[in-house]
Amino acid sequence: MVNEIQAYVKTWENRCYNTGIPDECPVEIDDMVPSYKKIAIAILKNDLRGLGFEPKQSKYYSILKRIEIQARATDPQLKLL
Repeated sequence: MVNEIQAYVKTWENRCYNTGIPDECPVEIDDMVPSYKKIAIAILKNDLRGLGFEPKQSKYYSILKRIEIQARATDPQLKLL
């Protein structure tokens, strides 16, 4: 999580906030500009989606899904799910 936050701050500093990103911003434009308040909320929620990062999908997810679909095709009771 630390690496993602450092990348977020560095990206915004390279774009247009050379002196650093603000601590807070007006509520009207909160979703359009960076702020340390937004970073703190993302840390508290343990959710970096608000900062523009998507969670990585497990490499086993597609394997599990394929097994589930095959099981539904062979077992009539699973078709109801």
